[in-house]
Amino acid sequence: MGFIKDAKAAQAGADAQKAYTAGHYIFAARLNWPATHHAMSGEVADWSQQIEAIERAGWALAEWAVGQDKQGRPEAYPVFKRRREQAARAPQ
Repeated sequence: MGFIKDAKAAQAGADAQKAYTAGHYIFAARLNWPATHHAMSGEVADWSQQIEAIERAGWALAEWAVGQDKQGRPEAYPVFKRRREQAARAPQ
């Protein structure tokens, strides 16, 4: 199932890069609960990998919220901002 986790991270990174290239200052994402996560505590590796992919595109995590989807599964709603040094150079 690693290919699903990799694909989700690749898509998050591509979306983040597209927003960054377009000059956006804020990037909001929705990260769904991994189907293979059975543990009650510990790292949610899918989310970690997606956050890393987004931050590699030039974003920094600013805010974080968690809710539930229709089936009651957790969903994360991270909001990212351009890194300060990069925001100063952002196209206007």
